[in-house]
Amino acid sequence: MRRCNQYGLVLVAFLAILTAGPRAMGAPDVSTHHVETTYNGRPFDYTMEQTAALDNYDVYRLTYPSPVVTPVETNNTIPADYYLPKGIRPGDPKRPAVVCLHILDGQFELVRMVCSSLASRGIPAIMFKLPYYGERSLPGGRQALLRDPALFLGALPQGIEDVRRTVDLLASRDEVHSDHLGVAGISMGGLLGATAAARDPRLSRAVLILAGGDLATIIDTASETRELKLFLDSLEPSRRRDFDAVIDEMDPLKQAATLRGRAERGRVLMINGTDDQVIPRACAEKLAAALGIADRVAWLDGLGHYTAVAALPEIMAKTVDFFAQDMPKGVEIPSSATQVATPAILVGRLLGEAATMMSVEPARGRCHIVALKVEMEANGGKSVATTVELIRGHGARFRLSCDLGRPVVIKAALGDDGSPWIAADRAVFRGSGEPGAEPPPAVDSAHLLKLRMAAGALTGAAMAPSLLDSLLTIDEQGASSDGRSLLLKSKRNPDWATLVLRSDDRSPKQIRFEIGKVKGNVAVRAWRVDAPASDELFAPPGDLPVTEVSRADVERMFASLFNFVMENVP
Repeated sequence: MRRCNQYGLVLVAFLAILTAGPRAMGAPDVSTHHVETTYNGRPFDYTMEQTAALDNYDVYRLTYPSPVVTPVETNNTIPADYYLPKGIRPGDPKRPAVVCLHILDGQFELVRMVCSSLASRGIPAIMFKLPYYGERSLPGGRQALLRDPALFLGALPQGIEDVRRTVDLLASRDEVHSDHLGVAGISMGGLLGATAAARDPRLSRAVLILAGGDLATIIDTASETRELKLFLDSLEPSRRRDFDAVIDEMDPLKQAATLRGRAERGRVLMINGTDDQVIPRACAEKLAAALGIADRVAWLDGLGHYTAVAALPEIMAKTVDFFAQDMPKGVEIPSSATQVATPAILVGRLLGEAATMMSVEPARGRCHIVALKVEMEANGGKSVATTVELIRGHGARFRLSCDLGRPVVIKAALGDDGSPWIAADRAVFRGSGEPGAEPPPAVDSAHLLKLRMAAGALTGAAMAPSLLDSLLTIDEQGASSDGRSLLLKSKRNPDWATLVLRSDDRSPKQIRFEIGKVKGNVAVRAWRVDAPASDELFAPPGDLPVTEVSRADVERMFASLFNFVMENVP
């Protein structure tokens, strides 16, 4: 789940308008804590400093010594981020806590999303950077590590020991129940998580996302491990045997027998893509069979290692629900409505509503409504002016209307109020006939996957609005009778956007932006989530004559329009 296609870049631009990171903290307050009971009998201290305060949780930077000492001094200190839910009081029942492990390429956004989702549900979560990642890396990065076989040979085993040290830390926390510790990992993090859970019986639950067994096959076939494969192939035979022995020892299949008992009791969850080319389905099935849960894998149908982003809401929900089974009864999660409406919280709420519009089907008699007036101009002088209104109802019910004023004048609408229809300037063409009487029209599955990925990424970002803190700054420009005004600036280029909220602080009124060579203004005429719906909302214009045509013909036109629009999305 690493690559970002062009559609993903468009989504990031949209998120940049709607999202901001955590509010800044004041002067740092660093505290030191002692951990006496450890897995290897060696006590240690850790430091703790608050770095962010969000809606439902605070984030603390922790540093503590790795139990493995290497020649690289920076690698011997573990940097971690601890996501601590708000509202925990002295004497409250202890809670489960989760160690979250990141992916191979060193991007931490996904694991932060897991931590944010857990903490928002009241479950403390911690992520740390594995050996030679982030602040722990060598000056030359991963390439420098590949040039030093001795260091590389020790990196994976050290990662397991660092997990166990992190379990020591969590078990010492007053708010954490030491009998309900878990591990969650994505891709490489899932592989390490499986092995760590097998090695450390204190990890009573494990969620393995896009992970599997048979490391030798994964390394040999996955494009992501090409550098590692070339490195291994370049070793002399005796050194290669050393590496193969370490890889074999770290393989989750090698450890599966130890973890099988917990897995059979329902305490291991595997989530995998049916079309994964990085962790092949066969490798996932091998691990599931070895754990005794071959019939309990949560398969993401039709999704691969990177397109699994389309299922982010499902993945996050399954993960959080799995660990929440150990939450003590009666624990109340603070409502975000009680939090001070800071700029970060405001845009987080707005992002959540946008995610709901895209990914949550309204109930019967309800709908989502968004209406926009958009004016954009490029540096070359080309301009576009249009108004768009979308009403999404239950099931197939919807209405989409567009009034394009520049560069050409076009008015059109389409929808489904029980039967599909298309309206042009002079007539309405309504489909007649029973649904399903003919095969459905051909909608390009790749385009549907794009939309699923967009909805998944948007929903995932709504779960963790702090993820874009590395990309954006957000400042409040003040409030007026029009509402609060927020200025969002990119940290990497001159792009900016101004978001004006209505007086209720929950719905957008206007967005002004300059992104790349395009600047413009979006007036938000309507923005309603879960509003009451009536049949009239989805009906075609009543002042145009109606021509009955085949339902299949109208549905084919829908499919053609959809494919055309998606083909022209940058």
